[in-house]
Amino acid sequence: MSAKRKMFLANAALLGVAISWGYTFVLTKDLLEEIPPFYFLGTRFLLAALLLLPLVWRSLKRTGWQVWKMGIGCGIALWAAFTLQVIGIDLTTPGKAGVITGTMVVLVPFLYFAWARIPMQPGPVLGSLCAFSGLVLLSWDGGWSGVNLGDVITFGGAIFFAIHMVMVDRSYNRDVTFDALVFVMIQLLIVGIIDTGIAAFIEPFPALGNISPYGWFAYGFDLLFGTLLAYIVQVKAQKHSPPTHVSLLLAFEPVFAFVFSWLLWGEAVSAAIITGVFLILSGIFVTEGFDMLRAKSKSPAPELKRSS
Repeated sequence: MSAKRKMFLANAALLGVAISWGYTFVLTKDLLEEIPPFYFLGTRFLLAALLLLPLVWRSLKRTGWQVWKMGIGCGIALWAAFTLQVIGIDLTTPGKAGVITGTMVVLVPFLYFAWARIPMQPGPVLGSLCAFSGLVLLSWDGGWSGVNLGDVITFGGAIFFAIHMVMVDRSYNRDVTFDALVFVMIQLLIVGIIDTGIAAFIEPFPALGNISPYGWFAYGFDLLFGTLLAYIVQVKAQKHSPPTHVSLLLAFEPVFAFVFSWLLWGEAVSAAIITGVFLILSGIFVTEGFDMLRAKSKSPAPELKRSS
């Protein structure tokens, strides 16, 4: 299979992840009324890691300490991102939490420059700024109510989402061979262990009999589609798609969150939302178009070396 086709399939899979995450974003706000946040995150990620364990057991036994170190590092970044995001969602509105989380779109190329010292190209930077402008419009309701504690905490989560994305990409560029599913499992396990441990000390154990059928559905969807499958797809796709592409495709998450909100809850679609969707799509096309033009002109600009 050609590299171009692999990147196309990777990008399509990432779009599917964005759809799933858009739906889970809507579900999480309701689910936090039935399950405390640390128990929700801890058990969700711990179960996802255990479900993945039978598929990676043989490879896991051959995994060296260097891969464990990379996985633990990425897992800690992922733990910080999700924990801060969920706490933030509980303290602010879903719309504002969505746009603040989306700031990772504009953070990724700058973090990658600071980390790897690879020169930023104008296409990805312009595309990221364009997509971020769209995310701002998606959450605009005609006025701003001011920044609260939930907004600040959610922004901290966005920073760690961007850091996690760059760390995963840098791990694939190391001269180390490892099973991508093992890499995912280690990260999920770290998040699950940390948050379950915190929950055991600071939260009451949720009464399982009091969780509604809708709550169990939301939990199951978050576990299987929003966690297990999503991170398998993301980590594997980053082997074939640059981090700026990944961040822009995942920027569709709040777009689909609004779509599901409109379909399921009858939320009104405004001109600002339509404009925001257009800007996000424009950001993706700007980035892709710049890459195609650069390849066509055979520019000597450096490319990222990606593992096969």
